[in-house]
Amino acid sequence: MLNVDQRLLEIFERLYLTGSVSKTSDMLAMGQPAVSIALTKLREHFNDPLFVRIKNKMEATSLAHELYPIAKQALEGLKAVQSFTQGFDPKTATRSFTISMTDITHMVLLPKLWAHLKQVAPHIKLEVYPIGRETADKLASGEVDLAIGFIPQLEAGFYQQTLFRQNYICLVSKHHPRIKQSLSLQHYQTEGHVSIVTSGTGHMLLDVEVKKRQLRRRIDLKLPSFLGIGYLIEHTELIASVPEKLGELLAQSNKIHCFPLPFALPDYAVKQHWHERFHADKGSQWLRETIMNLLT
Repeated sequence: MLNVDQRLLEIFERLYLTGSVSKTSDMLAMGQPAVSIALTKLREHFNDPLFVRIKNKMEATSLAHELYPIAKQALEGLKAVQSFTQGFDPKTATRSFTISMTDITHMVLLPKLWAHLKQVAPHIKLEVYPIGRETADKLASGEVDLAIGFIPQLEAGFYQQTLFRQNYICLVSKHHPRIKQSLSLQHYQTEGHVSIVTSGTGHMLLDVEVKKRQLRRRIDLKLPSFLGIGYLIEHTELIASVPEKLGELLAQSNKIHCFPLPFALPDYAVKQHWHERFHADKGSQWLRETIMNLLT
């Protein structure tokens, strides 16, 4: 069976409109023999002459008249595919984006992002999920558009972009009876700590450094998230080691001192990660650029 490709459809369309092999060859920059050969193939495929010479013009047969609108629609479809470019206008877009975030990113980024969206993309919707074991699979399947945080498990196999680098600081109540103007190494080793153990945080870096330096750290309380950590520190004598951006944010609304760690700790990168399937997607590109601008 003949493969009726775009070129054959174009020849058929030109012949139908012009009724002339010579004009068709000129318009398509083809030799007349090539047009005649193509017409022969079309006649054999449809088992119909398609065009019959009457006087000086090739007149379409009834089958050609029926075929023309179908061929025209097919050509328009092909041209639409060839010229297609994906667009995205945040002012009018009604798209919903799904983002996986760590608890820290949720608190630091989401208020800024939401306020920004209400100004520049009022119809965009967001759905937020925590980082988990299934995050990589959800990025690959398209269930999640973007994952943001310190997520070492996504370093391989995904596109990534560093948003900022940060380190850990210590939070202490301004009412703490023993820690006033500074936090010493002795304070760090003798006072009680609250430890937040949640996936996708830099706590592993902190734990490794404490162990390597053979420091004492008395963990009196373990929590599964950062929810309410500011209020907790303000009203207890506990120390919390938290990422600096989160600590600075919590200090704005709680009576808390932010102190540097009393020992050196390598900083770490907070990144956004996405799957190659959505690397060229205009909406995803806009979202990534927006987040990058908000956090740098």
